[in-house]
Amino acid sequence: MQIGLIFDMDGVIVENHQYHYLAWQKIAAKHGITIDEEFYRKKMNGRTLKKLMKVVFDREMSDEEAKSIGLEKEAIYRDLYRDHRRPTIGLVRFLEEAKNKNIPMVVGTSAPKENVEFTLDDLDLRKYFVGVVDDSMVVHGKPDPEVYLKAADMINREPSNCIVFEDAVSGIEAGKAAGAKVIGLATSHSREELDAELIINNFSDLSWQQITDLLDNK
Repeated sequence: MQIGLIFDMDGVIVENHQYHYLAWQKIAAKHGITIDEEFYRKKMNGRTLKKLMKVVFDREMSDEEAKSIGLEKEAIYRDLYRDHRRPTIGLVRFLEEAKNKNIPMVVGTSAPKENVEFTLDDLDLRKYFVGVVDDSMVVHGKPDPEVYLKAADMINREPSNCIVFEDAVSGIEAGKAAGAKVIGLATSHSREELDAELIINNFSDLSWQQITDLLDNK
């Protein structure tokens, strides 16, 4: 079987949920809006910036205004997270093992290109991946499967032979809708909230036998 591995970025490659939440709190407060963590986890985590604008501000806004607010929020996030960046526990070892097995890997994320560079390039992780499908490359954000269908196509694999790694409820739905198997990481949500075939805390919990069993159980 020719398998492929597809990784969401935020909450999977890095554990950065809290810094996105803090950045959204700051930008929302400037507009007189309060965001609590439960609202963020249930309504915001894993969504594209375009969808987030509707969720947070609940009003019509021009593309220019949405872009301006979005750029400001992401700049705040990068400033907050810059000195705390590190790969999720066990990730680099897992990527090295997959690379040695000649398994193609790709990133499929709702994040903008600037955040992808901020994470993958600055942590020297891009070398493991064939490519990246970011928010500028899709029309429909998660839970629509478009991002993961494009990611599977990028590595020339059938979605049914791919495993998607996700931390967000909407992302798990997207992976399943694409026809892939999904491993959930309990970094942003509780295990009870994640409807994935397998749930792990981090990559040190994961064995290759589990991956084989998951793909064989079709």
